[in-house]
Amino acid sequence: MTALFERAQRELLAKMLSELSWEELLHPTGDEVCQLDLASGHRYSFRATRRIWGNLDIDPQSLRVDDDAPPCPLQFTMHAKSELGMSPATHATFLRELSNTLRQDVELLRLYGEATAEEMIRWPAARLHAALNGHPKAVANKGRLGWDVAALEAYAPEYGQPIQLSWLAVERQHVQSGGSGDLDERAVLRRALGTDTLRALTERAHQMGAGPDYALIPVHPWQLQAHLAQSFVAERVQGQVIDLGPSGPAFLPTPSLRTLTPANGGPLDVKLSLGILNTSAWRGMPGKYITHGGAISDWLDQLVRNDRVLADRVIVLREVSGHWVRHPLISQCPEAPYRHHELLGALWRDNADHLAGTHRRAIMASALFHVGACGTPLAVAHARAAGVPLVRWLKRLFTVTVAPLWHALCRYGVGFIAHGQNITVILEDDIPVAMALKDFQGDLDLVDVDFPEMAALDADIRALLPRKPPAYIVHDIQTAHFVTVLRFLSAALARSGALEERVFYDCLYEVLQAYKSEHPDLAARHALFDLFGAAMPKVCINRVRFVIGYEDSAERPLPARGTDMVNPLALKSAEWTNIRQVG
Repeated sequence: MTALFERAQRELLAKMLSELSWEELLHPTGDEVCQLDLASGHRYSFRATRRIWGNLDIDPQSLRVDDDAPPCPLQFTMHAKSELGMSPATHATFLRELSNTLRQDVELLRLYGEATAEEMIRWPAARLHAALNGHPKAVANKGRLGWDVAALEAYAPEYGQPIQLSWLAVERQHVQSGGSGDLDERAVLRRALGTDTLRALTERAHQMGAGPDYALIPVHPWQLQAHLAQSFVAERVQGQVIDLGPSGPAFLPTPSLRTLTPANGGPLDVKLSLGILNTSAWRGMPGKYITHGGAISDWLDQLVRNDRVLADRVIVLREVSGHWVRHPLISQCPEAPYRHHELLGALWRDNADHLAGTHRRAIMASALFHVGACGTPLAVAHARAAGVPLVRWLKRLFTVTVAPLWHALCRYGVGFIAHGQNITVILEDDIPVAMALKDFQGDLDLVDVDFPEMAALDADIRALLPRKPPAYIVHDIQTAHFVTVLRFLSAALARSGALEERVFYDCLYEVLQAYKSEHPDLAARHALFDLFGAAMPKVCINRVRFVIGYEDSAERPLPARGTDMVNPLALKSAEWTNIRQVG
């Protein structure tokens, strides 16, 4: 365990130094051999390669502290107090998040650290996703404040423990509901649970006093014990909320923690409120989109099916049914911090593996830059297994992911915040053939221009969704996908010696230019949503937490902005040298 702890410390510290330098909180000097002199008098040195986005790719084994003191990410935060600029209270809580993350990094190495990329690409999706390292930009990405060790071992994805849902019957006067137009609540529950289980659950609810004026709502067993049993004590005594106990098939946790996927390949995932703080936000369930979530995903599904570019490349994971419970007392204080309004909610959503079919695999985009014990990124292992050159494999990936994202924005003004969990890549014989899109509650935007193609979207829904100017909404692709997914994929490929970053972005450039040429009718919108501009804004998610701290707020925190970056797509291949010099 000592060796695993040493490795985990070095890897987490390397990530911290890299991301916090990229976010301009730290300013190391040197080229390849770098040195960071802190105001505290401590010196950190390491070997690194400056990647195409300006970030340092640090060799963890090269890290040295002062006179060869053991590298420790926790101690580093004390050495860098001046540079990080946190208040004492924020610093102490950040240390808790970072300590929790370090512990789980050790656990991931213990559980999966010996698996090669060739092994991992054959694992079931749930097991593969359990082995992933988490948010690539957030340095304390497994903080999970609120869970103790027992809760982690029962409910964290890396342990792969099956979870049986708990159930509540809630009087509908407290419930906001929504769903797909072609499925009623019972039909959804029948699909999720099976006819016999639903019948037994309904009979139990009836016996305990819940009639048709009650909604059957699944809850995470931890949430029930840690929050709901006490928060809704009056409603439970009065019979407005009835605890029906556990029921139904087993589910497995996913990297998003609050989304559970059927252990035996069922058709629906379920997303549940969790009162824990992880990667900057409380993981509750907002009620804002519940009523219209099904209609939004139905509209997107029809949009995709009727578009010749999207129909064969995109699967919409519909939000087929949802409930959100308004707390009778807390709702009387709408300005209260958002986490108190998000204690109880559930959303049933199409399962990607089920929709992909038996001969295809559905994996999160973030899995592609995961590196096995052999040093090989999973993207490379898939290309080798498919028997195709990596360049051709990547062009196929971009054709079924980035090009459709751009097309949806240009044709319909729809922006998907396309980070590595929201984008699921569908593989057939290890080759990318499509992608699945999910999470339209807060991760879907509309351009603030009323395109004619929006006409089929209900006006109330159009008013509900965030509206952004073209210059902002284009960053749903650039910031969320290029910087949060492709930046790490291109670096992993370069680090492994599989492909130079210049070639990687040449491939992306060529795919997007080919798409432009195929759709001259959208030329004006291609210019409106320009992916090739010289500069791109840098969004910083770590330093905003250092500034605002951990105090409750009415809204989820917004990221900070750093110095604009040079866009790797801005110039053609012959000018890459100039890009690297500017970067």
